[in-house]
Amino acid sequence: MRRLDVLSASLLLATAACSNSVADGMGAGGSSAHTSAATTGSTSAGTGTASSGSSSSTSSSGSGGAGTSVTLTLDSFTVPPGGEVYYCQDFANPFGGVDAEVSEFESHMAVGSHHMLLFYKPGATDTPLATCSGLEFAATPYGSQQQDDSLSFPTGIAALLPGSDGLRIQSHYLNVTPNTITSSVKVTLHLAEPGSVQYQAGVLFVIDTDINVAPASSAVVSNDCTLPVDMNMLRASSHMHMHGTAFDATVAGNDVYQTTAWSDPVPALFAPAKAMKAGDPLHFQCSFTNNGTTPLTFGESALTDEMCIFTASFYPTPAGQATIDASNCVASQH
Repeated sequence: MRRLDVLSASLLLATAACSNSVADGMGAGGSSAHTSAATTGSTSAGTGTASSGSSSSTSSSGSGGAGTSVTLTLDSFTVPPGGEVYYCQDFANPFGGVDAEVSEFESHMAVGSHHMLLFYKPGATDTPLATCSGLEFAATPYGSQQQDDSLSFPTGIAALLPGSDGLRIQSHYLNVTPNTITSSVKVTLHLAEPGSVQYQAGVLFVIDTDINVAPASSAVVSNDCTLPVDMNMLRASSHMHMHGTAFDATVAGNDVYQTTAWSDPVPALFAPAKAMKAGDPLHFQCSFTNNGTTPLTFGESALTDEMCIFTASFYPTPAGQATIDASNCVASQH
């Protein structure tokens, strides 16, 4: 299976005006706008029942800047015992169609959640909840695999939400309990103090799709890449499914992230940020054990398929991009 080029033309982002200078020792910075979702695959896994209703958002007092926050609430749905589902919902720009600089993301999910991803979506309008593909990837400022999580940027750093963009939430639920569960997914965006932001934050999102583990065997799937730009890394995490037993990532030979958790992995936070250079080698690997009777390959189901993904939040984002891929990636397996 070919490696997904998550940052193909569909994830290149329109450049927004920016007069910020470049951080000492860093590559080009700047603010950015964002493009629509790039989608592969077609169906959600398993079954579930969505409630009726429309998208909802609430805002604190104020029209923008520090003290202003907006909460996006996904319409609820139920998942039967043994069920696995993907649901998505679009939201119109929650800040009245003006550019907004987000200094903190906060998310809360109910038991049974495997992950949520927040996508930028130009021209989005409020839509009802709908099933969607687990192989949908797009420019993203934030995602989480924990029930309660947040990402707070250092002073002077923020993620840009252009006024022309709305947002899309993707939610993946897996019910391993004997009872039906009801979802809950909320994402809150807190705005930075007006005029305080010097650099825009971005996301490094690297996927290895070259997974093929024979039945009744174990394997290590590796990806060796280079960083495409200078960056200050703020947060790092992994994404695997239930056959994953270990994840390891290094940059320039230095440990960046390790976990043995496939579900609810705790992200690594760096304060101060880790300074890295364009061209630094990025290595990440996933260890899998396949106790099944069919080959284990890349796919959306946490029960029957696998994923091996490395993500990191960083600044400054390259001009015109909010989500970037690594460069020169070579996959291997042993």
